[in-house]
Amino acid sequence: MRIPGKNEPEPPEDPAIDVMPASNGEYVPKPPSKQQRAIMGLQNEKIDEMRQKFSMNRRDFVRTSAAMAIGVWAVNQVTGGSWGRFAWADGTDTTDACDLENPGSQLANLPGEFILDTQGHHVDDEGRWRVENPGFTEFLALWTSQAMGRLPGVDPPRGFGAGEVDPIENIGQFHYFKEMFLDSSTTVSLLTALPNLPDETNITPVAHAKETMDLANSLSGSQRCFIHAFSQPNRGFISRDRKPIYQDEDFAWMEQTARDIRPSGWKLYCGWGDSGAGNFHTLGSFPAMNGWWFDDDNGLAITEHIRNLSQKYGLPPVICTHKGLAFNGVFDSAKFSPRDMGIIARLYPDVTFYTYHSGYDGERQEPYPGDDKVNSSNRGVDAFIKSLRENGQDATRFIPRGLEHGNSPNSYAELGTTWWNVMHDASQAAHLLGKLITFVGPRRIVLGTDCIWYGNPQPQYVMMRAFQFTPQAKELYNLPHGLDGDRWDPRENALDGTSYQSTHPNVDGWPTDGRPHPERTIRNGILGRNAAAAYGLDPDAVRHKIDCDDVNKLREGYVENAGTAKERTPYKTNRILGPRTRREFVNFVKSPDYSP
Repeated sequence: MRIPGKNEPEPPEDPAIDVMPASNGEYVPKPPSKQQRAIMGLQNEKIDEMRQKFSMNRRDFVRTSAAMAIGVWAVNQVTGGSWGRFAWADGTDTTDACDLENPGSQLANLPGEFILDTQGHHVDDEGRWRVENPGFTEFLALWTSQAMGRLPGVDPPRGFGAGEVDPIENIGQFHYFKEMFLDSSTTVSLLTALPNLPDETNITPVAHAKETMDLANSLSGSQRCFIHAFSQPNRGFISRDRKPIYQDEDFAWMEQTARDIRPSGWKLYCGWGDSGAGNFHTLGSFPAMNGWWFDDDNGLAITEHIRNLSQKYGLPPVICTHKGLAFNGVFDSAKFSPRDMGIIARLYPDVTFYTYHSGYDGERQEPYPGDDKVNSSNRGVDAFIKSLRENGQDATRFIPRGLEHGNSPNSYAELGTTWWNVMHDASQAAHLLGKLITFVGPRRIVLGTDCIWYGNPQPQYVMMRAFQFTPQAKELYNLPHGLDGDRWDPRENALDGTSYQSTHPNVDGWPTDGRPHPERTIRNGILGRNAAAAYGLDPDAVRHKIDCDDVNKLREGYVENAGTAKERTPYKTNRILGPRTRREFVNFVKSPDYSP
């Protein structure tokens, strides 16, 4: 693992919670809104006020938990309203940083908390693609060094990206490990590899992803990291009536990967086209526009293949697929509609399906308007819900007797990039979470961050910890305790627990001790416990091992030892690494080796 060099530039002075537009490389970032500008302006003003009060320079102060709390406070001041608030910052007009401090802004996990980030990324910064494709290397270097700090409210960049002389290292293995396990509260991270591509074009081969997994797990003695393999069932597509040329080859590669690498699931990309020549992507030509649906021959074939491999090798039968976010003109954007997610869930009840991004396509989040007003062939969270509903797979069809909330049998809503885009608006956050809890289920929502494209995932965790439904939202979504409700029965307050024994004395597995059970909250389910159940992890057993593992000791020293420069928190960058403007994004996807 790389040690920070002595000649690295001073860390940047970016605020702890940066709400300005950015992209994970799959969609064009929008121009900054008035709200976003106001949040950044208010946050910067309060940071300067508070760091002077405590005689700290800005560079050090923005890396404190107080600065993180100020970011939450600023979001709440601008957007907190009738539907959602960020409670522990609610109504805070104080100028005392001590009043802004809260355990929710710190690295230590809160009671009952197990954070499983279900969507992480990095590149192989020493891979052959850097030599074989110097143009793509040059572009990524430009992206990671210059795509930050150009928007109002964000300071100009100082040095390269996250501080590396070689900008590609900013999005490599070292920074993935650092951002996930040292600079954030992540308990377990899921890393996505890329498909069966030649080494000269693959920026994250599955073998390299396994190296990252093995590094984290060997240091911890427990499963701190696991991986997804990425498959493309339409590689070598020629025509609608012929099987893709490379499908048999890829299916054989999948079997070898299942046997030797043992991934915990598979990532699929329905809107990704391919040329008959076998190239992974051909920009601007028709073959790049031939994605697939789960209910066509390609989709059914790969679903069947993954189910068989899972049974044969004892792997979790989990399929994660991108739905929603799309850049028209590069992808077969129609295939990013979630209209097939309800169909495939109904056809394969023994397979778990994660709809990445929950179908989100940048639309403003409002209450679900009703089936008659939604077309599942569109993109968006409502289209995903409609797909489940028109196939009898939504949570309202599976409410146990005596309860008021149910869960979809095998469909999960994933929040990667979606939460990033709505967490700066408390009302949108309320409607997103409220309707997903209602129609997908309190035990079927999982948080991914799409980091390290968005830099450190900690702001996303902090905003999820702080979010609260208002009384009006609680009534609309039948959530009397909001995210503190028990995810088996949201009518119960898992942070109270006094009514468990009298209300549910005969329910198998129900607490009867009358104590609080924070591990059962909807919030802690979203943060990681829901995903842990899908992947067969025991959160409490993993946490017990982690308490004294070498990774945790490394983080404690990194945070607490202020006398050693390499272990000081100022190495935390607060930097967003994805493209931040339309021009940066368009330049990115023009590369012949662009990959999502």
